[in-house]
Amino acid sequence: MAKKLLIIEDDKVLNEMYALKFLKEWYEVESAYEWISGVSKVATFNPDVILLDIMMPTMNGFETLEVIKSQTSSKCKIIIFTNIVDKDKIEKALKMWADDYLIKANTTPKVALEKVEMHLKNAEEEKQKVIYVVPGLNHFKIKNPCGWNDIDVEIYIKL
Repeated sequence: MAKKLLIIEDDKVLNEMYALKFLKEWYEVESAYEWISGVSKVATFNPDVILLDIMMPTMNGFETLEVIKSQTSSKCKIIIFTNIVDKDKIEKALKMWADDYLIKANTTPKVALEKVEMHLKNAEEEKQKVIYVVPGLNHFKIKNPCGWNDIDVEIYIKL
């Protein structure tokens, strides 16, 4: 089964260049040039990975990331794809559940492909992990599903 990539990037030349690279590597690729079509394609296309630009018209990538994480059930990897080199913006993106951050000016399509492949491999390895639950009080820490900062979510299950 082909891996699926969604590129949400308003620069048509970049969007098409990266789409072509991934198509040559046997990916199914969908492109969106602004946030609304990107979010709708998350639901219909169900990508494994999203390359998401930050600077877009009407709604920026941070807002788009928040919509994807809070209003869809997608478990895809999201890689921020931008020329913003601000350390605070990078940290913000990673706190908002972006899986990685690529600087366009420092990235070639080959490097982007390698980064996407790495995240897909890691995701596959995570799926293979077995979680053992023993009778008694079990304690799990999970990623905060509500997007609140600095709040750990802990679950206690009595079996």
